Amino acid sequence: MAVFRVEKNRDYTVMSNHHLRNTDLSLKSKGLLSQMLSLPEEWDYTLKGLSKINREGIDAIREAIRELERAGYVTRTRVRNEKGQLGAADYVIHEFPVQPKPILENPTLDKPVSENPTLENPMQENPTQLNKELSSKELSNTDLLNNHSIPILSTLSRQEAAQPQERKGNGHTNMDAVRAYEEVIKDNIEYAYLVQDNNIDRGMLDEIVSLMLETVCTRRKVVRIAGDDYPAELVKSKFMKLNSSHIQFVIDCMHQNTTKIRNIKKYLLAVLFNAPNTIDSYYTALVAHDMASGIFLSQDREDDTL
Repeated sequence: MAVFRVEKNRDYTVMSNHHLRNTDLSLKSKGLLSQMLSLPEEWDYTLKGLSKINREGIDAIREAIRELERAGYVTRTRVRNEKGQLGAADYVIHEFPVQPKPILENPTLDKPVSENPTLENPMQENPTQLNKELSSKELSNTDLLNNHSIPILSTLSRQEAAQPQERKGNGHTNMDAVRAYEEVIKDNIEYAYLVQDNNIDRGMLDEIVSLMLETVCTRRKVVRIAGDDYPAELVKSKFMKLNSSHIQFVIDCMHQNTTKIRNIKKYLLAVLFNAPNTIDSYYTALVAHDMASGIFLSQDREDDTL
């Protein structure tokens, strides 16, 4: 019978076995948590930073982080710099899962949740704490489950819900469904964080959300984008998969554009639709240009020390 022995060298990490024995965690999340526990405390725990030391991209890292957040192994907050601007996300890594404190028991909340009528999720009152699970639970408990005209709001998982399905019923989209779609879209793009970024125009952000909501709720079978007709379900599926990075990319494209845009709505629709396919190439070209100009030389030296 073969015997496997473990040989430990220097620079190894001592950590709890709790997450390794947790059968509810995926292997990817276990590996990422183990890696983060091995990193020094002063390391920059951002999605971009984690993706630099792994083969997986930002989207894969984000999914693993969300799983760890739901399990209580990771908590994330947004910190402000000396100018009061929101900076990168600050991660707190726990060897043992912690349960989030109920927001309703917080006596410091002076403003009612109904101050923002479009956000029925009370967690949005705390912009520094990210909670993805609550939105999914609320949607699964809504009376829209029996509304066959909105198949995406069923008991399916978020990834399954993003897949288009054939519409049934009378085709009428009620206001409850529209508000539910709006919550899902804002949750996907991390609207609560983006709206506090001083570099992002609130009006432009709301315009993008409105356009996404209008497109997702359309009853048309075909949507025209940049002169081409695409199946509406394909467009909706792509829009429901957009995240905060894609929205920031769209806003950057608006700021970098120097030509006159005759139809803002059509332009935004095209950029949103193509964002998942062009975002990497866009920033690669932008970084190459800035590197050639010597803009990021000092920043690269700082990154090399991480």
